[in-house]
Amino acid sequence: MSSMSVRERRSIRITPNEILFLIGSSGELGIAKAGERKQIFIGLPDKEEIIIFLEPEDIIAVSAFDTGKKAEKGIKSMLYLLRELNFPITVLPENHPTSSRLPMVVAAGDHIRLSCNIVPGTHPEQDILCACDDLSDTSIMASKDGIDVEGTIKKFKIEKF
Repeated sequence: MSSMSVRERRSIRITPNEILFLIGSSGELGIAKAGERKQIFIGLPDKEEIIIFLEPEDIIAVSAFDTGKKAEKGIKSMLYLLRELNFPITVLPENHPTSSRLPMVVAAGDHIRLSCNIVPGTHPEQDILCACDDLSDTSIMASKDGIDVEGTIKKFKIEKF
């Protein structure tokens, strides 16, 4: 396990067979490379669907509102569903009661901003993702050999996918 205790920008090397976990006190974020060109379908509340196109170096991020082994298993499972089974993302309408019950949310693309000031599951924009307070205001960007992280991260680790 490594740490970044001050606001900084750091490049972290990961392969398509690894997951980077950013660990906060009340939540974790798992980040993996798309690994190949792919599409992710996003179902919108107004019965429309949008498609995002990912390049192999782009990232898929899963934000869990818990920590520990159970949260990490959930993150790994969701990454598998998105990456390997082309599981679609569903966006809830504003003020939907299920938003408060979501154990995790996802985003994908070449860069993602983390924020604790948005309602989980209600943002079709893939450049913002709800995260726990300690990870809020962190930015993650895809790079050729890994991920660039800008923010204050106290702990992170890399595991096999």
